[in-house]
Amino acid sequence: MRTCLRRRAGAVLARLAAAAAAFFVFAGACPASQPPGHPGTAASRAVAGLTPAVPGGDAAGRPASASEAAPGLVPWPRSVVLGSGGVEVGPTGRIVAEDPSLLALARVLAEEIYFSTGVRLPAAGGAAGQGDIALRINPAVQAEEGYRATAGPAGIVIEARTYRGAAWGTATLVEAVDAADGRVRIPRMTVEDEPAARYRGLLVDVARHWHPVEALRPLIRMCRLYKINYLQLHLNDQESFTFPSRALAELHSAAKGQRRTYTPEELKDLVRFADERGVTLVPELEGPGHHSGALRTLWGRKGTSCLDMASEKTYAGLDALIGEICETFASSPYVHIGADECDLKGVGQSDEEKAFMAAHGIQGAEGLYNYYIVRADGIVRKHGKQTICWEGFRGDGGGGVAIPKDIIVMPFESAYNPADRLVARGYAVINTAWKPLYVVGARKWPARTIYENWNTWLWEHHINTRIHIQLKRTDPVLGAQMCAWEQPAEAELPSLRERIHAMSERIWNPDAGKTWADFAARAADADRRLDRVLGLVEVRAEGLLGGERGGFFYFWEPVTVRMSAPPIGAIRYTLDGTDPSAGSPAYAGPFTLTKESTHPEKLFYDRRTGRHLAQGNVVRVKARIFDSAGMPLGDAVTVRQYWHKDPAELAKEDAEAKN
Repeated sequence: MRTCLRRRAGAVLARLAAAAAAFFVFAGACPASQPPGHPGTAASRAVAGLTPAVPGGDAAGRPASASEAAPGLVPWPRSVVLGSGGVEVGPTGRIVAEDPSLLALARVLAEEIYFSTGVRLPAAGGAAGQGDIALRINPAVQAEEGYRATAGPAGIVIEARTYRGAAWGTATLVEAVDAADGRVRIPRMTVEDEPAARYRGLLVDVARHWHPVEALRPLIRMCRLYKINYLQLHLNDQESFTFPSRALAELHSAAKGQRRTYTPEELKDLVRFADERGVTLVPELEGPGHHSGALRTLWGRKGTSCLDMASEKTYAGLDALIGEICETFASSPYVHIGADECDLKGVGQSDEEKAFMAAHGIQGAEGLYNYYIVRADGIVRKHGKQTICWEGFRGDGGGGVAIPKDIIVMPFESAYNPADRLVARGYAVINTAWKPLYVVGARKWPARTIYENWNTWLWEHHINTRIHIQLKRTDPVLGAQMCAWEQPAEAELPSLRERIHAMSERIWNPDAGKTWADFAARAADADRRLDRVLGLVEVRAEGLLGGERGGFFYFWEPVTVRMSAPPIGAIRYTLDGTDPSAGSPAYAGPFTLTKESTHPEKLFYDRRTGRHLAQGNVVRVKARIFDSAGMPLGDAVTVRQYWHKDPAELAKEDAEAKN
């Protein structure tokens, strides 16, 4: 299904690539039946155990701010008790890792607080004192990812059993932090929290479109803020092989002279960056189908579109490759082996394959495909990891080959092996249902659909509407994962940030008992916080013709542009399409865009026809923050695309689109 979609979506993705560029350029480069506890149900409200904020002042008699009364926490914690007022970090306050293992996390938190408030707090080890923020390992916190966050008379303390639990506690702190008079403040509160699901994932397809590591860091920061603990990288497909193998250097890919393979140093640094933020990178080595031309040349079988599954050369190569992958992604407990949508036409027909199959008791092409899964799983386990694969095999195997029950399966279509049948046969599963967890160009579902109509145990499909599989909470569903396929790097953050927080809350705390209106307000606060954590400039224009459409904002009369950013440096911007530099104009106040600010440009390139679909007068406002030394801050350049267009023409296009 993913292959078929790619063929249908070429033009859509071309439009999306242009649309996505309207937001970021990375630096350096309908109600369903629900189980008990669905948001808004009486049952879920009864078990939430939440205490509302108490209006009033802090110890110094200052009134509680609105943010102190209701911090925009997403996902909403299991238990929140909000008091009145806030707790300030002292004038010489620090972020103190009382356990040496938490020092890296203290540095991460210090950076995030600085970007959020403009206040620098040093990170240190040792014993926390009065006025410090203390990060503490406490075995009494029983849940593996649980934490306790307190801001009260005893100070500000994050306690957890593990590094990851402490990471989630500090993420909660970042969503609640504020500053007044140059002092960091946290609302007076006690939070006790742990996730309901152990696997909360995001997949990014880095094989079909090249994603520089600079494009992945903002996604890791987003995952951390919303407590997504696994980021899966789809490392290879028909377009490229992005993993930098030393043993099999011939696999390295290039496309039209552009680099399409990471360096070992880039990936190891990215793993470290993610680990420090509580996020684990999960590598996916796709096979025996969906592989690059280089991989097929090395291990392919003539007359088929699959790897040669009846050759020990293939498995020896897999052993070397998976060993390297496990070494690079050392912190991941998992390796994903793909194993979906394998075209078995012509498989098992050669004399060599028949001899191999007879020697191993394998019947038919499907049996050989199942054998590949078993061998790949054995190699993964040999290297100390657990195997994940896509829904692809049928039943629990066949053709003389049984699929081990310790393989975790991700059902996405519920066509090859539906989720209910998998759990009935004893497999643990992770929900990656097409609807509403796939993000593929224009085909994606709004946050409200995810929040109100979906739950961790529900599988649906966007085409086959008869698929509606509602499992029980007692079934072995480990969690869920949003999957972003076939998107250019520039599209990822804009498209994912609009919906991943909704999935996060539904799988972290399915009994939150919150309405959509409540969630939407908190999510808006959290999204603004994400902007600050990323160091992004907010760009707003007054006098536009409605909202954003197709990646552009439209105007006819002159519009006024305003910018704001975290108080950490100067905003510098450009209007000529180049990225801002230390020498670009500094933003000093609102400015005006007119038709004279634009230039004519061909837009929306269609790969199928080789032609552009439109032409217009556009201007791109690009902005970034720079420190006093002229060094850029944050992960990305903010970009807004403005198109000068006659309102009558725009109205006509809107009417045609509706029809």
